Amino acid sequence: MQPHSSVDAARKHLTAVDPAALRHARDRLAETGIARLGFLLPYRVKRALAAEALTMLDHHQSWIAPGAEAPERHAIDLGPREVDARGQCIPQLYDCELLRHSLTTVATEPVLPCPGPERYAVRRRQHDDADSQWHWDDYAFALILVVECPPLEEGGFVQTVAHTRRDWDHSDVYRTLTRNPIQSWELQPLDLYLMRSDTTLHRVHPFAHGRRTIVGMSFASIDDLGREQTYGTPAEGLLSEVPVITKQAQ
Repeated sequence: MQPHSSVDAARKHLTAVDPAALRHARDRLAETGIARLGFLLPYRVKRALAAEALTMLDHHQSWIAPGAEAPERHAIDLGPREVDARGQCIPQLYDCELLRHSLTTVATEPVLPCPGPERYAVRRRQHDDADSQWHWDDYAFALILVVECPPLEEGGFVQTVAHTRRDWDHSDVYRTLTRNPIQSWELQPLDLYLMRSDTTLHRVHPFAHGRRTIVGMSFASIDDLGREQTYGTPAEGLLSEVPVITKQAQ
């Protein structure tokens, strides 16, 4: 499926998304800090995104400059520079205004492009990589497409603690874990979910075999943009993209 046709298919699908499904996702995000959004994109678009991610991962070793040492660890993180150079579907979908409008409806507040270099990434973790640590993200929202994951009995599922206070130096993680309920989420390949990732403490549970691959997209809140401007990161023009949340979206 060609990149442009994938994004066109996504736009067409997004214009016809059931408002009841968006309301249900809104309630789940508000309650648990995470909402499954598999209905938001058609299967063929999710499959095209996954195929693009896998192709980039399969060829990433050939991009290493001659004479440079390849990383010893198995984990692979392809950031915006690599994705922009080698991919098309992922960057184009990230810039889709209809997608952000739907995410805004679910979040009940503006969901905006990130001003920094953390917009999107393709990440792969092997079973013998270092375990994922409990953490909060730098930006308010994370949209995740699961490309590959181990079966539930092997681990690799997502765990969350909703409605927590982001601790920038992560010094208070254990106290947060002991004072709040932990929820666990079984996910399958091509599952899509939105997380309120700045106030939802989260991690991927260690897994014994296999690998986990995702396409991750980070989005900012108005507060994030204000913080970036305070600390000198350019955010000009992004506030002009703030969508109006209608009464129906709330």
